[in-house]
Amino acid sequence: MVAKKEGTRRAGRIRAVAMALALLGPVCLGAADPAVKDLTLAFKGRDLVVSLAVSGAFDPPEIKELVNSTRPFDLTFTVDVIKRRAAWADKIERRSMVVHTVRYDNLARQYVLETTLNGQKTDKRRVATWEEMEAYMARVTDLTFPGVAELNLRSGEYAVRTRVHVQTQFLVVIFPYEVQTPWVTRALAPPP
Repeated sequence: MVAKKEGTRRAGRIRAVAMALALLGPVCLGAADPAVKDLTLAFKGRDLVVSLAVSGAFDPPEIKELVNSTRPFDLTFTVDVIKRRAAWADKIERRSMVVHTVRYDNLARQYVLETTLNGQKTDKRRVATWEEMEAYMARVTDLTFPGVAELNLRSGEYAVRTRVHVQTQFLVVIFPYEVQTPWVTRALAPPP
């Protein structure tokens, strides 16, 4: 009788471990992770101009289902000008957040795109195809940081870092995890 109970407990533990692996597998193994690409930094006068894109954000099939379900879907681009500090956390000198939002309009069969920069709406447009929508959503062009050239850039302590938040998903309803790119950091050289 005791051996039977022990065998039942062991089988229950094995099932619990298998269930946990089945639930965590997509989180750990997942599709190709999104990544920042084409990060460029340039100076126009005293202002820093940053452009970047994200790859892999629209690759998972559940993203296509989400976008085509008429619910809004956001990509949040965070770009920081930071001062690196050896013994402390990096100091954020300037931060800009660009949020691209897409919503599919079933009646017009178009994608409605909106862009906000630091909470202010800057653009709204409609496109007809998935490819046009993805090309617009995955890129930020000419994001301007005024007066960055006035910082002591010759010290070599300044950099630009960026990442893109794709979405928040939930594991077993109560455990959130973020789908986002890792930080990409590029040293900031003084203007020529």
